[in-house]
Amino acid sequence: MDLPTALLSLPVNREIWIVLLYVSAVIVGARGVESMARMHFERARRYAERDFEYDPIDDRYRCPEGEFLPLRRLDVETRLATYGAPPSRCRACRMKMSCTPYEDGRQISRSLASWTETDVGVFHGRLSRLMFGAAAVLSAAELVQAAGQRGTGLLLGALVVSLACLLRDWTRGTLSPRP
Repeated sequence: MDLPTALLSLPVNREIWIVLLYVSAVIVGARGVESMARMHFERARRYAERDFEYDPIDDRYRCPEGEFLPLRRLDVETRLATYGAPPSRCRACRMKMSCTPYEDGRQISRSLASWTETDVGVFHGRLSRLMFGAAAVLSAAELVQAAGQRGTGLLLGALVVSLACLLRDWTRGTLSPRP
C-alpha cells in the first residue's frame, strides 16, 4: 500500500483502533482529572471564604456583619496569609456560633500561591505529564509497528496531539516545579 493511502485511510486493524481509543481516553482523562482537581481546589477556597468579602486594596476581609479581618500573619515559606477578626468582636457577634466555634475569633487563610505552585497543582501537573507521555509512547510504538498499514495517519495524529499537550503544559508553566 502506498504511503498517502496508508496515512489518509481509516484503520482496518483492530489493534490500531484499540490503541487510538486508548490514547484518546488517556488524553481526555488527563485533561479531565486536572480540570476537576482545579475546580475542587477553587471550590474549597470559596468555601473557606464563604460570605466573607476580600478587599485587595486594603488587603483584608470583611465579614457579613461588617467587621474587618486584617492580615495577622504572612508565612512566606508556605505562601499563606492569615487574616483574623478581633476576638472580642467575634464573641459579641450574633452570628458567632454559625461562623466560628473558636474563642480567638474567625480566621481566614488565603493562599498566595497559584494553582500550579500548590502541592495539589504540582501533583496533578505531573500526573497529566505522565499520562500525555504514556499516550505519546504508545502512539509512537504502534506507529512503528503498523508502518505502512491503513490508519497510520490517525496514529501520527495521536502522537502529535499527545506531544502538543505536553508542550502546551510545559510552556504554560503547569508542569514546572514550584519556586
